Amino acid sequence: MIKVAICDDHTMVLRGIETMLEDSDIITICATYNFGKQLIAEIDKNLPNVLLLDINLPDGNGIELCKELTKKHPELAIIGLSNYSETGFIKNMLRNGAKGYLLKNTDKQELILAITTVHKGETYLPRNIQDILLNESIGNPSQITFIPKLTRRETEVLHLVAKEHTNLEIADLLFISTKTVESHRNNLIQKLGVRNTAGLIRVALEKGLLG
Repeated sequence: MIKVAICDDHTMVLRGIETMLEDSDIITICATYNFGKQLIAEIDKNLPNVLLLDINLPDGNGIELCKELTKKHPELAIIGLSNYSETGFIKNMLRNGAKGYLLKNTDKQELILAITTVHKGETYLPRNIQDILLNESIGNPSQITFIPKLTRRETEVLHLVAKEHTNLEIADLLFISTKTVESHRNNLIQKLGVRNTAGLIRVALEKGLLG
């Protein structure tokens, strides 16, 4: 049996996945978690073969959590769960060690196929996700002109980063903590699919986000 754990803060998502897998002869759900800290604290008690991990948790960043978990448990196959098909999220999850990426509206057949595929050590991406990545790689205009949705605060932080302000300076200017600034910077890096501040500014300029 393939032992699967799920980490998602939405009860309906958890119940939906449990329902799709409950009659499987090859998959069993060994644990469910609502928060990243809970996952980190308890995963060693019953280590799954496959983890379905929400990339946007209320107490942390699922993409960074993926990196931490794959470093600690390299045998763990992680599939990112999200409502978003932006390439930045997909590439950063894969870059941080995920073996797959699924949208939360996936059906039962594809969910089971994804789990069994990553359990064999292979990578699984749905056809629509493959198409999105392919279109971007060949320079499809519809992908290049895609503008990620930024919150008002993320936009403010982006403009201040572009003006070469430090995290401490940004925190003082916006009356927020440096930890919150770091969180916004990480979100921006993920949404734009880059690795560092230089890449963040370059892509932001290309997409007209600093106009």
